[in-house]
Amino acid sequence: MSTAAPPHRPCAALEQQSEGLDDDAVHRFLLGQDNSPQKLRQQEASSELGDPFAQHLLLEGVFPRTAGEVLSALEQAVTADDPLRTQRFFLVGEGSQIADMPGSPVNRNLRFLVTCGSGQGGPDIMVSAFHPDEGTAEVMAWDRRTGGFNFYRTVGSSSAWVFAGNSRHALTAPTRDNGPFESHKSGHFIMKELRFPWVHWDSPAAKVSPSVFTAQNLDDHPWVRRLEPGGAYTLEDEVAIPSIQRWTQTRLDALLSGTSQETPKRLLEQLLDTPTVNLMSSITSSAAAITGSEPKVDLPDTFFVDSAGLVKVGLQPPTPLFVASEVYARSLQTFEVTLRDDEQFNRPGDTHFAFVVPERAFEDTETIAQAIDRDILSKRLVASLLMVDFPNPVFSARRRQLLQHVPEIADTADFSEQVADAILATPEASQAGTAENEFAERWNVGEAFKDTFEGLLERYYSDVSAKLETQEGFDDYMRLAESRRERVRQMPIAESKLLFAHTTLTLSGPTTMLMPDRLMRPDGTVEEV
Repeated sequence: MSTAAPPHRPCAALEQQSEGLDDDAVHRFLLGQDNSPQKLRQQEASSELGDPFAQHLLLEGVFPRTAGEVLSALEQAVTADDPLRTQRFFLVGEGSQIADMPGSPVNRNLRFLVTCGSGQGGPDIMVSAFHPDEGTAEVMAWDRRTGGFNFYRTVGSSSAWVFAGNSRHALTAPTRDNGPFESHKSGHFIMKELRFPWVHWDSPAAKVSPSVFTAQNLDDHPWVRRLEPGGAYTLEDEVAIPSIQRWTQTRLDALLSGTSQETPKRLLEQLLDTPTVNLMSSITSSAAAITGSEPKVDLPDTFFVDSAGLVKVGLQPPTPLFVASEVYARSLQTFEVTLRDDEQFNRPGDTHFAFVVPERAFEDTETIAQAIDRDILSKRLVASLLMVDFPNPVFSARRRQLLQHVPEIADTADFSEQVADAILATPEASQAGTAENEFAERWNVGEAFKDTFEGLLERYYSDVSAKLETQEGFDDYMRLAESRRERVRQMPIAESKLLFAHTTLTLSGPTTMLMPDRLMRPDGTVEEV
């Protein structure tokens, strides 16, 4: 349901079956496994649900109907010194930095996130809702017995709660990619805009205007008054990152101990494919660039290369990349960049921060990093795979091609060597121009790959820098950015027209068609395929 905070989107299959739910009861509905919601008897619920939300409320016969009632019930259920009484309030909304415009209301899709508890692994309970006192409430709660987050939500006006799965259900069939795991691909907490300047989040970098709360009749609401001063900064540092690290550690513990149903191949899917993304932008506001108050616009390095992944294997990120503000502004005019919600709001210009683009999700980078630390994957294998089609850090069909060769084995011992051997054994490995052949070239450099790989990257960075000095070069990068944004618009995590600005390249209206893919080449040029 949300850009980042809410545990999961409204599920159409669940909404259709809501009439069969009993009030004041817990139901399990694991899409892909259950044909319909199953009411859990007390013993079943006690056995399956080991998180504090269930333990303190649902299993005690307390069934709040709204997010606000969840917080009130938790405060009453725990002692005064319980960490769960530590509550932090956050706000996200596409278009949240757009001031209220009388006569042209904006559908900002505002959502609140409240965290309960604190610790090294982040909070134990996270509550999300569009409104504190009405509508659907969603909860993620850490299961203290089995590990992983349990996903819950209300349905309609019923006081029933539905348990939609645990993080582990995201990893294997038949529940994988179903229900909440359409969006939470690996069972993680989602904060799409994870890094500074956190486009769409209330933060020190971009506070939400009081007029926005007035327009939503929320300006005097306690949740608004209690919004965390650090906003997204605090959320990233004390909630999102530790929560992602917590589940990753638990997940890999299970994989190494043989108690998990997944195989190491699932980890490489997060390296070779793009199951989900984070969003990153310039730290320069679009307004500052257009007015010329900032002479240049910084560009996210993760648009050009998977810098976070490469750093994990010892390679250097690029030096900061910029485009002249006048070149950026002219490109906005060329492509008629506008913000619109397809209702009443339509305004020329980019998002609040310039050049929002997808990057590899932190949950995927963290998974690979921990897999390296635990000797499940070798740095040599990860580096060799990342350097296949390296100018395309997301949505690379060439890297995804290699997945078909990864063996489906349960043992993690010598897994990296087995993957490399499987790819090298293919006929394509000796055919110039194939992904397999490119991997073979990278792998055969050996363990001392650093100088060779950095030489390739430095030539690429130099070519990119030269292209950024020309209008034509940056216009091509705008086309490439829009191609990648369009891929994100097809993902379940894209729930608002204001997620990105729109251009003359953007597909409009209901369609299953994708715009032609555009790919970056190692010489910094963009090719349409």
